[in-house]
Amino acid sequence: MQIITHNQNADTANRHLGIVYENKKKSTEKLSTGYRINRSADDTAGLSISEKMRRQIRGLNKASRNIQDGISLIQTADGALNEVHDILQRMNELSTQAANDTNTQSDRGALQAELNQLKSEINRISRTTQFNTHTILMAKQLVQIDADDYAAVIMNDTFSGMGNRSGSVYGKTLDFSNVNILNKEDMIGKQFFVTCSQNCSQLFTFRFTDQQTSSISLSGENLSVDIGMKDTAINNGSDIVAKIYDLIVSKQSDFIRTLQTIRPGWSNPYNDTIIGHANAVAATGANITFYSTFFGPPYAPGMGEIRATDLLQTEEIFRLQVNDNPYQEIALNLKTINSATLGLGRLDVTSFESAGKTLDSVHNAIENLSSYRSYLGAMQNRLEKTMSNVDNASENVQRSESLLRDADMADETVRFSRDKILEQFGQAMLAHTNQDTDSVLHLLASV
Repeated sequence: MQIITHNQNADTANRHLGIVYENKKKSTEKLSTGYRINRSADDTAGLSISEKMRRQIRGLNKASRNIQDGISLIQTADGALNEVHDILQRMNELSTQAANDTNTQSDRGALQAELNQLKSEINRISRTTQFNTHTILMAKQLVQIDADDYAAVIMNDTFSGMGNRSGSVYGKTLDFSNVNILNKEDMIGKQFFVTCSQNCSQLFTFRFTDQQTSSISLSGENLSVDIGMKDTAINNGSDIVAKIYDLIVSKQSDFIRTLQTIRPGWSNPYNDTIIGHANAVAATGANITFYSTFFGPPYAPGMGEIRATDLLQTEEIFRLQVNDNPYQEIALNLKTINSATLGLGRLDVTSFESAGKTLDSVHNAIENLSSYRSYLGAMQNRLEKTMSNVDNASENVQRSESLLRDADMADETVRFSRDKILEQFGQAMLAHTNQDTDSVLHLLASV
C-alpha cells in the first residue's frame, strides 16, 4: 500500500531521534556542570537528600570558622593577660623591696609611685583589650563609671552648672544607660556607697531590691535609698536615675533640718540637692552625678568616693555556635580582669606592715590570674578538638553528598558518545525514510 499523507517510518525515526537528542542534551549538561543532579527532575529524592547535606556541610564549615574566631579571641585575651602577669611579677618585686626597713621614706615613696602606675596599667589593659570591637577583659557593665576600677572611685571629674553654681565642682557620673527592661532584674541584690571622709564617717547607701516599691530613710546623717527593681514603672536606666533623684529630693527638707541641728552653721548657699554636708547629686537622663559641694581633690582620707565594687560585672558569657544545628554552642566565660577583681585594692608600701599586706595581695592576684589563664588555655585546647571534629564531619558529609550529586564523568562520557552515534544514525535513517514516498512519483509518471 502506497500512501503519501503519512510516513510512519519517518515519524518513528524522528521520534527516536528526539529522544536521543534529549538524552544527549542532558549528558552535555552533566558533563558541563559536573553534577548528576542539576534540577529536581533529575532525581527528586536525591535532590532533597543532597540539599540537606549541603545545608549541613555549609553550616559545619561556618561553625569551624566560628570556632577559629573563638580560639583567636582566647589567644588575644591570653596575650594581654601575659603582660598583666609580668606587671604582677614586677609588683611582687617592688613590694618585697619596700618591705625592707633599710629603705627610707623617700625610697618607699618612689616604689609606691611605680606601684600606682603599674596598677593603672593593669586597668588600662582591662579597658582597652578588644577583639572585633568586643572588650574581652572587662564584661559589659550595666552601670558604667569612668574609673580604673569600682573599688574606690574618686570624684575627680570637673563639672559646671550644678545647682545654681556658676563655677565648677568635682564629682563622678554613674551611667545606667545599659539597663533595660530585659536585664533590669540583674541589678537586684547590688548596691553602692557614697562616702564622707574618715573624719565624719557619713555613709550614703543605695541598694537595688526585689521589691515593687522604692523607699528612702534617714538615720542621723546617714542616707539609705532602696530601689525596687520589680516596680513596673522602672524599665530602663533613666527610670532608675529619676527614681533615685526624686527620692532624695523628697527628703531634702528633712535632711537639711537634720544637718542644721547636728552641724550648727552649716548652710546650702547654692541650693544643691544634697546628700550629707559635703556631697550633692544631679541627674540627667540615665546619668546620675555625685559631686563634692565644698572641696576638690585631694580630699580628706576617704572623702569624695563612690564605692561600687558590687556593681562591677565580673563575668560575661560568649557563646560559640559549633555545629549546624540550633543551640549547639560552647559557652566561653570571659571575666573582668582589673585591679578590683584581682583583689589589689589600695596598694600601700609606705611601711613594713603595709608592704607586707600589699605583698600578700599581689601573691593572691598572681594565683587568681594564673587560674583564669589556665581556664582559657583549657578552653582553647577544647575548641581545637571541637574544630577538628567539625572539620572531619564536614569532610565525610561532603564525600557522601558528592557520591549522590556529582556526575560520574567516565560513565557520562560513554553515554554521551553513545547518544552522539545514535543521533548520527538517526539523522541518516530519517533522511532515508523521507525518501520512501518517492516511489509514488513513479506511479504518477507511468500514467
